Amino acid sequence: MRALHPTNGFLALTQVLLAVAFVSVLLSGCGAPGGNAQPVDAAEIVDGYDCLAPNLGGWADPPDPTNPPGPQHPDAPEAGRVPTGFVPTTAVRCDQMASIDAAEGRWSAVAAVTLTGDMAPLLAALAEPDDGVGPGPCSADMELVSPLWLVDAAGQAVHAHYPRDRCAKTKPGVHKALAGLSVRDTTTMKRTLVVPRAALDSGCAAAWTAPFNEGIPLSIPSAGSSSGTVGASPAPPAPIADSVLAEIDGMRWCRYAVEPAPADAAESTGSEPHGAMAAPATGRLHTGHFVAGGMLDTATARLVADVAASGPASRSCDESATMFLTLWPSREGHELGPTITVELDGCGLLYRDANDARSLPADVRELLTVQTGR
Repeated sequence: MRALHPTNGFLALTQVLLAVAFVSVLLSGCGAPGGNAQPVDAAEIVDGYDCLAPNLGGWADPPDPTNPPGPQHPDAPEAGRVPTGFVPTTAVRCDQMASIDAAEGRWSAVAAVTLTGDMAPLLAALAEPDDGVGPGPCSADMELVSPLWLVDAAGQAVHAHYPRDRCAKTKPGVHKALAGLSVRDTTTMKRTLVVPRAALDSGCAAAWTAPFNEGIPLSIPSAGSSSGTVGASPAPPAPIADSVLAEIDGMRWCRYAVEPAPADAAESTGSEPHGAMAAPATGRLHTGHFVAGGMLDTATARLVADVAASGPASRSCDESATMFLTLWPSREGHELGPTITVELDGCGLLYRDANDARSLPADVRELLTVQTGR
């Protein structure tokens, strides 16, 4: 199967961005004066654990309401201390960055990892009190903690609270105790369909955001995609050298449709509304959702390369594109990395690098529209 170039580690980018915000909140308290930690109540004992509870792990991708993973899952009770008299025989860690490839495509998933062994060290570590938030220094690394359930012999379960240090991070004793347990089994469950099968087979992202701000392509994750959010390339593409354009013999294409912006969308002020970014002049290119993918024939690929190698054109159009292509040049079957973006409508521009746009001749645009209009 062709590698999924723009979506390697899908969901990861969206989750990392959310984690950055989460960690920023934690770190903002690390420089504050010390204080007493709030007490944590005992956890509620429920009739079983559920790693698909929608409120577990606020940084994870929520279930897809159009593709439910199974029966309705209620929210998990708030994490708390292990109640007195509750005797766990296993621990279940809900790892929320798993994935499953199935007939429908690639799903984000949750892996329920059942751990067995001596529970005494884990219970002792979980019983540690939270530290009051104290003065720094605090490390700036991100901590994404998997929700943890403890389960007794009768199948009853509690959602366990991780004791926190003065930097609001999990105390190391918990990690050490969990590492001392053995994995009995792992069950991976579908959560959200993030890359449809057609996109997966084409090596295309499920969504792509290719905004342009004063001529500079800004590749950002799509919040509506999954790893991710499956969104866009995490960094602006590097320029494609003329020598590379002269040697290409193929191009993989991914076609995206853009939902039109609301009629009353605000003008660009440097702080754009969600889903729209400023483009050169007054045009905007919104997040596009996958339509189809494939390979251009060699002759068409060469026509596109010739346009990309031509001189830049000034933009005299403010129409927004509603359909665009990302093109991945290749030589002898090997993709060369940087992408070319082509507007199939709107101003009909081709973007080769981070600075300049080219005018796409009408006949080339028509050829691309027909060849990619599956």
